[in-house]
Amino acid sequence: MYDAPLLCALTELAGRRGVSRFHMPGHKGRAAGSIFETVFPVDYTELPATGNLYEENGPIALAEQRAAQWYGMDGCFFLTCGATQGLKAALHTCCAPGSAVVLDRNCHKSVLDACAQINLLPQYIYPRFSPETGVTGDIDVQAFASLLQQSGARTAVITSPTYYGRCLNVAQLAAAAHDCGCRLIVDSAHGSHLRACGSADAALLGADIVIFSAHKTLSAAGQGAYLAFRGLSSVQRQQLRENCALYGTTSPSYIIMASLDFARARMELDNGLWQYTAQQSLALRRCIEEQTPFRCLAAEDPCRLTVLTKPAGISGFETAERLFALGAEPEMQDDGRVVFILSAQDTQEDRARLLQALQAAAAGPPKRPVSPGELPLPPQPEAVLTPAQALFAPKELRPLRECQGCVAGQHLAPYPPGVAAVVMGESLTKFCVEYLLKKGYNEDTYIRTINNAVLPRHFERRI
Repeated sequence: MYDAPLLCALTELAGRRGVSRFHMPGHKGRAAGSIFETVFPVDYTELPATGNLYEENGPIALAEQRAAQWYGMDGCFFLTCGATQGLKAALHTCCAPGSAVVLDRNCHKSVLDACAQINLLPQYIYPRFSPETGVTGDIDVQAFASLLQQSGARTAVITSPTYYGRCLNVAQLAAAAHDCGCRLIVDSAHGSHLRACGSADAALLGADIVIFSAHKTLSAAGQGAYLAFRGLSSVQRQQLRENCALYGTTSPSYIIMASLDFARARMELDNGLWQYTAQQSLALRRCIEEQTPFRCLAAEDPCRLTVLTKPAGISGFETAERLFALGAEPEMQDDGRVVFILSAQDTQEDRARLLQALQAAAAGPPKRPVSPGELPLPPQPEAVLTPAQALFAPKELRPLRECQGCVAGQHLAPYPPGVAAVVMGESLTKFCVEYLLKKGYNEDTYIRTINNAVLPRHFERRI
């Protein structure tokens, strides 16, 4: 039914009779009457018939080729440790230790972890911020190009779509990067489904390397992701594969890989299912706007539903609490928004339940006051140490209320979406501390800060 080489190979292996498995995994394909009855039989290890993920052979390689063709790229590697694995491998391949890299300040904390591990020097570009919605949007192309030229960076990383479903001007940013002789890496963890919906994804818009988290929006198991690339030499391609192994596990899950194969095959054979899902998602937005006091964020991702709760006089946190109690479980929430991921797996009953739950959640007065305004990310704090220096520096624990003027020994990134308000090595200003408190941190939360004895002499703690 599905053109899924790896899934078919594993299914064929699981269907054999008169064979005893004396290799990993230890369950030997037998689920002992548990919920894993249909999963364990296809959970294999590296065998001649299954192939090896990091050696690019067998049905795994065929499945990766199918994924590359679907996304219109030169190649695609399966990832079993999420988009985090792909982002770190891509940066390790494209950047030399000690070099500058331009980052969308809206980037996920895993990108910042990579900077610390590889010893990269991040140069930040801030996306535009909407005080009306509290959500970021596009990046100024001219400012982006200027930063690439001034910094000498040969690589840039942006995030598109964002957690809230906003898609950046990827085509323009890719063109600007290429004009500067740079590669553009796009963290498209939330965009693996866009092509199936009939929308343009980052691969279609000219990015050099794109990481798609198939487990976030497609029918893939948790931690399954694609790393799609173009324009790499054979040597660079091999380096990228080796770096995927460096940041991955030596025992990649065949269940995850088979689910990645299946997710791509299902998109190809969906017979309009994803476009129907996009249409139904837009219809749901209209119903929410017409039948509840909530409002919906306009987003380029048709399947990402971000409900603005402040028009109803309720915080996103309290709205989410009410929704969970009503059987409609959102992806995330913050002070003024609740986010829902809609996919081809949702039924009409699911969408009706969500609408009814939102109608019920809007009833009744709020239990807690709603903050009046929207908070942009704090102005960029002073980078006292590089991320790599901060990673290995001695640290001490302090409650957040005592951290003003200290240097952060960890990323401070409200999660989700995992965007850092303060990067390790940056100073914790008064504004930063207040921002974190308003974003849900407790003043008694202990924070790792850099021991003052190792800070540069020119740095003075500002209370």
